Amino acid sequence: MCGRYVFTSTADAMLKLFGLSVDAAPPDRFNIAPGQFSLTLRAGEAGPVPATARWGLVPHWAKDPAIAYKMINARSETAAEKPAFREALQQRRCLIPASAFYEWQGEKPPKQPYAIYAEDRQPFAFAGLWERWGDPEQPLETFTVLTRAADQSISWLHARMPVVVKPDNFDDWLSGPAPLAQELLRQPTPFQWATHPVSTKVNGARAEGADLLEPTPLQPSQGSLF
Repeated sequence: MCGRYVFTSTADAMLKLFGLSVDAAPPDRFNIAPGQFSLTLRAGEAGPVPATARWGLVPHWAKDPAIAYKMINARSETAAEKPAFREALQQRRCLIPASAFYEWQGEKPPKQPYAIYAEDRQPFAFAGLWERWGDPEQPLETFTVLTRAADQSISWLHARMPVVVKPDNFDDWLSGPAPLAQELLRQPTPFQWATHPVSTKVNGARAEGADLLEPTPLQPSQGSLF
């Protein structure tokens, strides 16, 4: 599962990773939560193009957009079979830029949140799907994060994790045929993960700021893992 993530990037990093030439990088976001709008990247004629969408997929056939809160993640292993995701997997794939994501450890509240990020601290991209719902003149555009079994290095923290797309595969993921896209979902993560505990302030969906990502001592109730 992925329920919160971070995206902070310089304009230079956006150009290097996604080929996007921007005058200014998007505002830093340290606690992107379901129901919030965030940056996604879609297929364009000359490479990925930016598009803002709301986290929590609303299928085009849905009667009530409240379904979005059940659709923040899609299991990569079964997305091709599920009515909510299969058409988007064929036709509406996206990349979701990220710098880190959060998971929680512990059996009972208050659970200990952890930040998970690439060891080299470089940004990366989740595999996502997007949809357009409602009034054609003013549609609601939404997305979901595809997930897979967690890498061994972080499986102690959570059994699932977002699918990360390698930069060399960005174009294939965005616009390649569906069988190729499904094959990319099974590829291993292209780097090693690092983690550290963070403040429980991140539990609040409205919390924001660089301090949310700062290392924090473990809560007494959680003890040490080592």
